[in-house]
Amino acid sequence: IGEYVGKLLRDHKFPLGLGGEHLVSWPIIQQMFNQHPDLALIHIDAHADLRETYEGEPLSHATPIRKAVELMGGQNVYSLGIRSGMREEFEFARRHMHFYPFDVEQPLREHVLPELGGRPVYITIDIDVLDPAFAPGTGTAESGGITAKEMLAAIPAVTQSDVKVVGADIVEVAPVYDPSEQTPILAAKLVREILLGWVNR
Repeated sequence: IGEYVGKLLRDHKFPLGLGGEHLVSWPIIQQMFNQHPDLALIHIDAHADLRETYEGEPLSHATPIRKAVELMGGQNVYSLGIRSGMREEFEFARRHMHFYPFDVEQPLREHVLPELGGRPVYITIDIDVLDPAFAPGTGTAESGGITAKEMLAAIPAVTQSDVKVVGADIVEVAPVYDPSEQTPILAAKLVREILLGWVNR
């Protein structure tokens, strides 16, 4: 993944990753940081993903944001929508990062985007930030999430800001878990809005 994304960046293209468990974001973040040393990361998710290991494995869907903090520095990582994680993860996030649990659109508009004006930003969206009522097709669904309307409002909020989105991903979409197909339908709409709003701004 890292090699492929590196080629896209050398060709001055906008990488938009689709996955897949959240670990797929890690090699993309590495390549983006190599290309943009002043990169900021916006992480939108139900889970903190700040564990050092998960079931003895350092390369896991529960570890990519911890790795990003270690690579980029927590002052450059903004987590929104988080509502699940170990106590140690929440304590780490509050001490070392910009941490906005439970909500997405309001802290994004009021705090995150104004702070990041002019900077290159990579945005990773885990579909499970949405309540399972809107996106049941994911591996670790968590009740109490945001609505599809709020997620769809967050994308134009970024578009209308001064940040320069240099890449993004949408991960943890698992259509096999959703016979209604509403999860892939929503993910496709998010992809469309990202392509229209964030690419070649």
